[in-house]
This record gives sequence, structure tokens and C-alpha cells, in this order.
Amino acid sequence: MPLIMSFRRWWAAVFVAVLMLPALGHLLPDAPAPMRTVLAPEARWWEDAARRLDPYINNTFGFRGAVLAAHRSYVRFIGDSQSRLVLKGEHGALYLNSENAVEQSIGQVVRPEEVARFLAFAQRMNADMAARGGRFVVVVPPNGQTTNFELLPAYARQLKKFPTEYDLVAHGLKAEGIAFADVRPLLAEAKKTGPVHWLYDTHWNRRGALIAFNATMVAAGRPDLQISPDDALGPPEPTMKGDLARMGGITPARPDVDYPPKGPTLDPPGQSALPGVMQPVGMTDPFESYAYSTGHAGPRILVIGDSFTQGFWRAWLAHSASAYGWTHHRYCRFDMGAVERFKPDILIYAPTERAMQCKGEPFGSSDGGSQGQPDQAPQGRSGG
Repeated sequence: MPLIMSFRRWWAAVFVAVLMLPALGHLLPDAPAPMRTVLAPEARWWEDAARRLDPYINNTFGFRGAVLAAHRSYVRFIGDSQSRLVLKGEHGALYLNSENAVEQSIGQVVRPEEVARFLAFAQRMNADMAARGGRFVVVVPPNGQTTNFELLPAYARQLKKFPTEYDLVAHGLKAEGIAFADVRPLLAEAKKTGPVHWLYDTHWNRRGALIAFNATMVAAGRPDLQISPDDALGPPEPTMKGDLARMGGITPARPDVDYPPKGPTLDPPGQSALPGVMQPVGMTDPFESYAYSTGHAGPRILVIGDSFTQGFWRAWLAHSASAYGWTHHRYCRFDMGAVERFKPDILIYAPTERAMQCKGEPFGSSDGGSQGQPDQAPQGRSGG
């Protein structure tokens, strides 16, 4: 009597093929997947394989991308959400774990076509401002994952690759002769004497924001508009606030550091709103545009940015400019009519690193940017 009856041999072949699929998955193309958080099994994994080996297997099994994509689709289908928006790093640091911010900062996600679209957009804006006799400047507030890279989990630091999207943008803008304030080395140097980015918040602190503001004025050809930190910032003080701590329901283990405003950081008197420049936004939109005349000499400065500049830079703009304004970038689809109505001498485009991508056609519409969804502003932190 044969070991396997003839009519069951095909089923045996199918069974063996199924068992071989995970092994074949290491050799065949796979769908994109989240980055691996465990790169190697722990030492002496055979002594406690369930604890020491399973995490490695869970990060390296065949067709991992396809399986995880199917799982995400199933979770969306049943209306559940298992997303973890907050990533815990070293020494209690917190990071936004969405919009590919982690992967973007460590070079695991690089989208050359998106970088090319951003550079093409910047070229058009630069040409437009040159035709108006003004100056166009780009500054990109780095992700917290970029500024506080050393506090990322060890597996993320080990996965760092070059170039990142930020590197490609910086190189491309320089090659095109577009004014660009690369604040990364400045923030890295400043960190030697004090924090420049909150540990429990997606944003830079006031010290980091001021460093970037001054660098942007230099890139705009107006170093005289820089503001001294000694004049603008008070001594560091502890704070337990942070949008990431709030989002994750996490109580920080130790205080963060804030720098209270003083002097030029406080709104100077004598400002008056410029009517008809900025169109209103919806009641639920946290990014309300503004435009003001200050009543004193200076260039007209318009910032197209997000929550990294909306509130942080407002008083410094009022101190430096004869008129200043701010509106959200809408991922390159801002209201171009605001630029035409404001007539800036200096136009600053300032999307945070994770929001550099141009979504859809630039200059989305003249309706105040109603198309597209902006990034969400953390309440009570940088909404202006």
C-alpha cells in the first residue's frame, strides 16, 4: 500500500507549496511595508525563542508587505483603528508616527518624483517673485525625527540612509539658485547649548523657531532683520505641555523646556489689519490667514507656511516688517491671489519637512485654499 494514496498526492504537493511560500517571499518582489523595528534576533535566542526570536521573525517573514497591507485593508473594512500616532523614543522623547515622518527623516522613504514636483514649484515661484522685483525664500522646518534624531529608537537610527528627501530638496534648490535657509546644521549646533525642539510636541520650541527666522532673513538678503535671542527670549523654564503627549495620553516623565517671549517677541502696538488681502477660511479650519500693517519702516513680508510659523513667527514679523502676512501652504495649493494682493517684497515658503509634497496642481484656486486638507494644528501650541 503506497504511503500516500494516488488521489491525495496532488493535495500533498499543494500543502508543501503553501509551506514554502514564506521562504519564497524572501526572494520574490513584495509590496511596500512599514520599516522593520527588529533587525536581528537577540543573542542566544534559542534559550527563549518565544521571546527572543519571535520579534525578529515578525519583522522578516516572507510577503510581509502584502500581508500587512491586507491587514490594514481589513481593519479599515471593519471600521476599527489600530494606528499608533505616537512613537516613543529614548529618554521619554515622543515623535509623530504618521505621514511617513519617521521613514522620511531616516531616508527609508524617498520619493524622487515628489521632490521634483516641489523643486519645479519652487522654480515657478522664484521666477514669479523675480518678475515682481521681490525675493523668494524657502525654509523647511525639520521633523522632530530629524532635529532630535539621536533620541529615536535604536532600530530607527540603525536604518538611517542617505540622501533623505530633505537632502535632495536642499541640493536641488541650491542647484537652481533659489534662496534656501537650511536650518538643520544651525539647529544641530544650537543644541549643544540648549534644546531647540520640544520632546513631547511635534514643533520646535521658540529658540529653534527664532534660529530659523534669523536664518531665513539672512537667506532673504536682510541680515539686518535678525532678532537677538537675548532680546527676544527669556530664560528657559519647565513645561509639561505637548501635543504628542496629549495625543498619546502620555504623562511626560520629566519636564520639557520652553523659552518665554519678551521684548520684540511680544506684539508691538500700532498694528492694523489689511482688509481684502486674505480670504476667510472655514469655521473648523485652524489655519486662519492674516495680514497687517505695522506703521513702521521695513519690507513687506508674506509667509506661506503651517503651524511652525503661524504663531511662532508672528511677533517677529511685526517687529521687522512694514507689513506682514501669513497663510497656509495647502501643499502648494494656497491662494495665489493673496500674493498678488499683498505684493510682498519677501515671499517665504515654509512647509514643514513632512508637508513638502505638492498635492495636486499648485496654486489650487483663488478661493482661499478650500481644496485639500492642511495638516492639523495642535491646539494651544502654535495656532497663533
